[in-house]
Amino acid sequence: MIPHDTPHATRIALVVGFLLHTVMALWTWHTWGTFTRGGLIVWMDFPLSLAYVQLRGNTMLVASLLLGGLQWAAIAALLTLGVGRTLRGRRSR
Repeated sequence: MIPHDTPHATRIALVVGFLLHTVMALWTWHTWGTFTRGGLIVWMDFPLSLAYVQLRGNTMLVASLLLGGLQWAAIAALLTLGVGRTLRGRRSR
């Protein structure tokens, strides 16, 4: 099934990417120990995490939720847009 509404799918992917990142970041923050969770958050959001790697505690979590969430939302949206354009191009052949 080929999606006919790529912009709509892209918006959905944007929201889902942000929400998935939020769930994973919060899960990591609450399940891992104080020493390791910061490192995991940095690797999850790399390379954007270099902007907030010096932060500690809840400030790092908030920065990750906002900046990392935007990064993963953009990645999900761009991948969806790319797949939608590829499928639209294949359908017109």
